[in-house]
Amino acid sequence: MNYQYVLLIGILVAAVCISGCTGDDPAAPKPAAGPVEPGQVLYLTGQVTGEGVLHGTIDTITLTTGLVTGEPPLNMEDVTIIYADAVRTETLIPVEGFRGEPPQGTWSVVAVNGELGSPNNRMEYEEQFVLRLNPSSPLVPRQVITIIITPKGTTPLTIRRVSPPTILEQNNILANL
Repeated sequence: MNYQYVLLIGILVAAVCISGCTGDDPAAPKPAAGPVEPGQVLYLTGQVTGEGVLHGTIDTITLTTGLVTGEPPLNMEDVTIIYADAVRTETLIPVEGFRGEPPQGTWSVVAVNGELGSPNNRMEYEEQFVLRLNPSSPLVPRQVITIIITPKGTTPLTIRRVSPPTILEQNNILANL
C-alpha cells in the first residue's frame, strides 16, 4: 500500500515539473512609453522641462529620449532637431562634439542614462539620452512650442508643449497639449 502513495506523489511531482516547463512564451518587451508612430525609432520619456529667469522667460529646454524596442543603435550625429513656436521655426545645430551646455540656437547631449561602454554618440536600446535645446529666442509664459526630432531616414518624434503661466528659475514643466 505504501508503494501506491509513493507512485501517486511521484506522478504529482512529475506533473508539477512538466507544467512549469510548458507554460506560455516569455513576455514580450514592453513597448516604448507614449504613442509611437510607424517608422518612429525614438520615444519621449519623462517630463519636458525648462530653465530660465524667475517670472521671466525659459531659456533652455531639457528632454529625455529612448530607442524603441527592437531598433538598431542610432547615431545622434544623424539627428535633426527643429524648434517652432508661434513666431519662428528654426533648425537647431548640435554643439561641437555633441556634449556640453548649448549656446543659443543649438542643442546638445547633457547626460546619458544607463550608458553602455565609454561615452559615444550612439544610442543603444538600454540607453536614454538627455538632450538640452537652447532656441534663439526664449519662451514666454503660456507659449505653445513644437519640437521635431528626426533621425535620418525615419519618422520624426514630434513633441508639442506649452510653457507654464509662471516661470521659475528651474524645473518648469512644459505641459502636454
